[in-house]
Amino acid sequence: MKEYFCACCRSPRKLRYQRNLKASHFVQIFILSAFVSMILFPWFGASSFFSTIFIWGLFEGTYKSLYRRDLVCPYCGFDPKWYKKDVKFARQKIEDFLKQNPDSPIVKRSQQLAEFEHLQ
Repeated sequence: MKEYFCACCRSPRKLRYQRNLKASHFVQIFILSAFVSMILFPWFGASSFFSTIFIWGLFEGTYKSLYRRDLVCPYCGFDPKWYKKDVKFARQKIEDFLKQNPDSPIVKRSQQLAEFEHLQ
C-alpha cells in the first residue's frame, strides 16, 4: 500500500491498487483462462484458447478502473489525472465536489477558519 498526502487538501491517503497488474494477477488470468478454455473446447475447439485475451482485458480494465477510482481524494475531490490533463477543469471538479458534499472536512475547516477570522 502506497501512502501519500493529497496535493490539494494535504490529508493522508493510501492507494490500495497499483497502476499495473502484479504477477499474482497473471497467475489468476492463466488459471481462469485454462478453466474457461477447457469448458468451451467441445463447442469452439482450438479457438476457445482466445478467451485468454478477453479475460486478460477484463482483468486489466477492472484493475485500471479500481486504481483510477482510488486516486480521487474522498475529502476534497482532487483527481491528479485530471490535473495533469486540464488544470481549470480539475479545479471546477473540486469546486463541484465541495458544493455537493457540504459535510466534507475541508468545507468544515474553511468555515471554522472564516468564523475564527471574523472573531478577530
